[in-house]
Amino acid sequence: MLFRSLASAVVVTLILLLGLTRRPRDTILVLVPLALATALTGAASVLLDIPFNFANVIVLPLLFGIGVDSSIHLVLRARAWREGDGRLLETSTARGIVFSGLTTIGSFGSLMLSPHRGTASMGALLAIGVAATLICTLIVLPALLPRLDAGKKDRP
Repeated sequence: MLFRSLASAVVVTLILLLGLTRRPRDTILVLVPLALATALTGAASVLLDIPFNFANVIVLPLLFGIGVDSSIHLVLRARAWREGDGRLLETSTARGIVFSGLTTIGSFGSLMLSPHRGTASMGALLAIGVAATLICTLIVLPALLPRLDAGKKDRP
């Protein structure tokens, strides 16, 4: 059930991203931080002994849907600012991503205070997942952008 819902989220997101960006390279750029954050969330669930169950099986597809917007904003800002001086993380877009991510972490983190164990585990996984998404979006994605653009400029 987990893999079916995650696969559905990935397929729908992929189709929408291809329609939005109209560039397979940008679609891949958006999906890489999400895939890494999903893997990190799964690893954290094992390390922290938070099993995926019927109460929190929605976490990974939900994180995929929530996390895609930060990557989209950063990729589109980089494309609009194509000849920028490489300080993408100093833009208002990056600050907006940080503040949005932190408020979402706080919102989902408050679910951890629930007396219901399923809701509390869902809140923990969502807070961990959004934090992983935020870190991957702000560290991995800006590192990938110049490398892929440099490879494209070297081609005839």
